[in-house]
Amino acid sequence: MSQGQSRMFIGLELDKTTKLAINHWRETHLSFLPGKPVPMENYHITLSFLGHIPASKMESLDLLLQKVSESNEFSRSLVTAEIAELGTFLKPQVLYLGVTKTDTLMTLAKRCRSVNNKLSLPQHHSEYRPHISLCRKHLENTPIDVQTPKLKLRFDQFHLFESVSSSTFGKPPSYIKRLSYTL
Repeated sequence: MSQGQSRMFIGLELDKTTKLAINHWRETHLSFLPGKPVPMENYHITLSFLGHIPASKMESLDLLLQKVSESNEFSRSLVTAEIAELGTFLKPQVLYLGVTKTDTLMTLAKRCRSVNNKLSLPQHHSEYRPHISLCRKHLENTPIDVQTPKLKLRFDQFHLFESVSSSTFGKPPSYIKRLSYTL
């Protein structure tokens, strides 16, 4: 990473009870799968991946995210969703829990993804597919016959996260909340 730049994304943090429930479900039903499990503390839903952000753009980024937070579309409302499916992204080799595309979630994601354009940052994916990553280096595309957890998700904040690489080989990155915004 270049000096003075941070690898950032905008996301929703799952509450501790939900993280524990998903982790227990994964250990109970998917522990036999090869790959690298995502640490429970890293469970989240990405709204927009920003990539490397120069320090010179951080103030503008914060102002844009404050505008998203203050938008009338989210005034005193929660973003809600449910776990929908178990799936895989083949190219990045990720096993995930898909999340329902509710109106509030999709509107928030659209507004967060517009930040990329306003800061002249690339949009890393053409289609937004909300999900919670469970396992990396997942090489199988075969259907896994398991019932997904029945969880309702509720969010009253979104966050700017920094992805911090570990200095220990093979250890996953940490996702550190840098700024939080109320819906």
